[in-house]
Amino acid sequence: MTHTDREIFDQSAQFYDLIYSDRDSHAETQWILNQLTQAGVRQPARILELGSGTGRHAVLFGAAGHSVTGVEPSPQMLERAQAHPRVKYVPGDARSIRIDEPFDAVLALFHVLNYHTSAHDIEKFFETVSAHLPSGGIFGFDTWFTPAVHALRPEKRTLTKESQDLHISRVATPTEYLSQSMVTVTYDCTITVKATTETHSFVEAHHMRHFTETEIASLAIQHGFEILDTREFLTGREASRETWGVWFTLRKI
Repeated sequence: MTHTDREIFDQSAQFYDLIYSDRDSHAETQWILNQLTQAGVRQPARILELGSGTGRHAVLFGAAGHSVTGVEPSPQMLERAQAHPRVKYVPGDARSIRIDEPFDAVLALFHVLNYHTSAHDIEKFFETVSAHLPSGGIFGFDTWFTPAVHALRPEKRTLTKESQDLHISRVATPTEYLSQSMVTVTYDCTITVKATTETHSFVEAHHMRHFTETEIASLAIQHGFEILDTREFLTGREASRETWGVWFTLRKI
């Protein structure tokens, strides 16, 4: 994430897992592990996850027998990161962190790459990935796919979630910046405490850079990778104008 993006989860981190409770992290983790296996990653693997958040995936990788180092810039996320004996978390910026350990795979999940919006930040992000992989190492990530963003168009959406104690309402309003291949999603969030009906509101702006396959191929070449596979995340279908989230598997040459 860029420097200003470090703070975007300051207020939402405590509600993050509730907001995304509909995501099937177990299915996502198994699908990702299958991609790593097909790419020839050894078992068990040493995994570096950039932007590990609350550890939703990291602990499941750990439960599957892999060792995981999660890098996360948000202190609020790290405070809530789930513990597992095979998982450790490190505070850090994906553009600059260096860990003196060997890894078999680097992962960036749930659009972590897309939060790097400038050419400089994208370059630094890929430099970090390359620095942590030997020849043959695998980089796996999902990204917003430019053809689908243009075809489907970002829409204003309202999400509501409830726990035993809270009611959450979040309105997402997108603004497109076509010349920059970027969408800013402004989240207006209202949290209601059920017992008291007390409310708390806050606003977050998420700046998201989307990519074409040609752009990813160019970045791969610049940083010593080759593209092994490109497909729709979770379904495995061929990427198309209907495919908002695309998975890339890259191998270090």
